[in-house]
Amino acid sequence: MSTSHNRQRGALSEGRWILWAIGMLFFLSLTPRIADLFDGTFPGLDDMMRLQQVRDLLAGQAWFDVNQSRMLTPEGGAMHWSRLPDVFLAATIAALSPILGPENAEIIAMGVWPLILFAAVLGLICRVSQQLGLGRAGQAFAMLFFTTSAAVYSFWPGRIDHHGLVVVLSLGSLTALLSTQLTARSGLLLAFCVTAAVSVALEGLPYALGSLAIMGVFWIVRGHQEGVRLAALGAGLMVFSSLFFVFDAPGFSADRLVCDAYGASHWAAILFGGVCFVALGIFGGLLDTWRKRLWVGSLLGAGTLAVFILVNPACFADPYADVPEPVRVAWLSAVDEAKTLTRVWADEPWRIIWVFGFLTVATGSAMAMLAGAEPHQRVARIGFALLLGLSIVATVWQVRGQLFSHLFGAIATAWLAERFFLRWRIEGGAPKLLVFASIAVFCSASTWRALGERLYPSVVAAKDLSFSSECVAPENFQTLVTGEQRRLFSPIDLSIPIMVRTKHSVYAGPYHRNIEGLEQSILILMGDQALAHQRLLDLRATHLVFCQGLGETNLYAKASPESLSAQLNAGQIPAWLTPVDGLEATQGVVRLYRIEP
Repeated sequence: MSTSHNRQRGALSEGRWILWAIGMLFFLSLTPRIADLFDGTFPGLDDMMRLQQVRDLLAGQAWFDVNQSRMLTPEGGAMHWSRLPDVFLAATIAALSPILGPENAEIIAMGVWPLILFAAVLGLICRVSQQLGLGRAGQAFAMLFFTTSAAVYSFWPGRIDHHGLVVVLSLGSLTALLSTQLTARSGLLLAFCVTAAVSVALEGLPYALGSLAIMGVFWIVRGHQEGVRLAALGAGLMVFSSLFFVFDAPGFSADRLVCDAYGASHWAAILFGGVCFVALGIFGGLLDTWRKRLWVGSLLGAGTLAVFILVNPACFADPYADVPEPVRVAWLSAVDEAKTLTRVWADEPWRIIWVFGFLTVATGSAMAMLAGAEPHQRVARIGFALLLGLSIVATVWQVRGQLFSHLFGAIATAWLAERFFLRWRIEGGAPKLLVFASIAVFCSASTWRALGERLYPSVVAAKDLSFSSECVAPENFQTLVTGEQRRLFSPIDLSIPIMVRTKHSVYAGPYHRNIEGLEQSILILMGDQALAHQRLLDLRATHLVFCQGLGETNLYAKASPESLSAQLNAGQIPAWLTPVDGLEATQGVVRLYRIEP
């Protein structure tokens, strides 16, 4: 970059207050959504479930017990969630309940926690952008592009599931990784962030492993000047991984022999990897060429993978191999965050334009950023580009990866926008301003979303034809609040709202550990009414809850026109179901029926 560009960047670097102002503006733009919480509207089922888990913890359920006793599945309501995201929520609710009452305390906790994480993300985005050589303008663009991307939805007030916390920890890992201070502090911070992210949810595992692998690449390139940081990283991995293994749910027990959560195989591999990093940090000076470091690093990496496989070989198999076909077809294939690229293309082609159009621009920008790197920037930008590439691969595998790929993509596209912004500031003129404005629009994920929706309007419209939003509206459950505790059978998408808004028990939850519960629910709703009646009696369900027009049951009815779902959606109530709620309306209304013997 020319000297004039550097002078311009230096002038912009003095305006840190501008970043604070922009960040505060973005922060304040989300706060009105807290009003939705006071209306009883929660963003998603996982947020409701997290709230119920916190309620159970405050009511006396053991720290290490995260199973949901009010889900009457054959598996006993088995869950796999970490307790770490519960800490702030539980502490805030406990502190505010005597002053504001439990309900208001819950709303404050649910509104504040995501905003705290949002503020942390904005700060970390600016830090990472600075580490990559972006000036104040680039940091501002990074915040802007993040707030217009798919990643921002995990930070809306009410989003108290684990996604936001994992993003913050993953971004913290990247900040520590790209630190120019090759000290023990950055190594310990990296160790804490990667182990905490894995303990919270395995969706953070690819980025934790990616960060550790990139740390290995840095060591191969830089040699023993990474020794202190590498040794501290290894020691931190051993200590933090063990602490989370022992003190996070489900604790040190046989329940740790799992693959869908932080388990014994993950802990053993991280522990072994920590030992390897300590050894390399101490004795790595003996490896005086990058080729020697590459060979030794590769062998130790292979050894770490071998430890993971030996401790629990099942974790290297297909995680959905044992899912029954009815569950795979009717539920798993429709789980939004688990959709593959091909499934998204079949169901929501407009989303391909949105997600991957933006990522295409981000990839090109990252390559240009790498090509234009000055010598002292090259290593950091290589590491960032590798993590961006990993997140894109994860998004192709499961679309939930967009949470990370769009976040990293926002930083990459910010570099491109800053280049054209600085060119306009230096050279001036309407043509340069027009080019900059066009590039900025091109770099925003919201542009690609609008383009996708415009290219496939019929698909977008079809997605909104169901009455799902009406069915889960809080006022729809008022008739279920009173009366004795019951055993309610309902469609899967109504089970968690019922559990959170009432005192009743349900028979299925949208979680992969409840496969038998999901299967029996699907068989009942997709079977003929006589068989469904018998299955309900076998379950000892006392009542059935249904909402005509719910998206889930619409899918069942389409796949099986003679099913119980099809009949109920058509208003044909079997003789063995007696309405007991005193309501007349059916479309988009939660109805309660007694199951007659």
